[in-house]
Amino acid sequence: MIDEVDELLDTAIYKEIASQAVYIAGQNKTEDPGAKTLMNELASEELKHSRRLKGLKERCLAKRDWHIKQVPDLKVSEYLTGGDTLEGAALQDVLVFAIKREQQSVEFYSRMMGAIRDEAAKRLCQRLVHEELRHKMKLEIFYDDFFYGED
Repeated sequence: MIDEVDELLDTAIYKEIASQAVYIAGQNKTEDPGAKTLMNELASEELKHSRRLKGLKERCLAKRDWHIKQVPDLKVSEYLTGGDTLEGAALQDVLVFAIKREQQSVEFYSRMMGAIRDEAAKRLCQRLVHEELRHKMKLEIFYDDFFYGED
């Protein structure tokens, strides 16, 4: 029988692979070279994330306790509009799309934390929320610096 930790890791790996595929496919939906470059970098990041999760699963590290530092939620995604598609996306559109996608992952793992019973799986959810918040924060800082940073 597969336990909740294994199921959660499988889901997380699938989500990272799906995100990678979205960014790879998105490169063909725009002519903007900056957007293409960003999507290529995002696809590479998602590949790294899926490999790290696969490594956790193989080494059974998902059941350990983590010391999780608090990651601030900059909440930039709450104020952004657009970014619903990569079709014809410019750099800003891709960033908004990616930020919102990370926010959706934060919300997904937060909901999962409340739905599962296994304590190790709950800790893993907490770790996944933390990772997704870190990804989101990185994108939000880049967005803010690029579009609103001082000259």
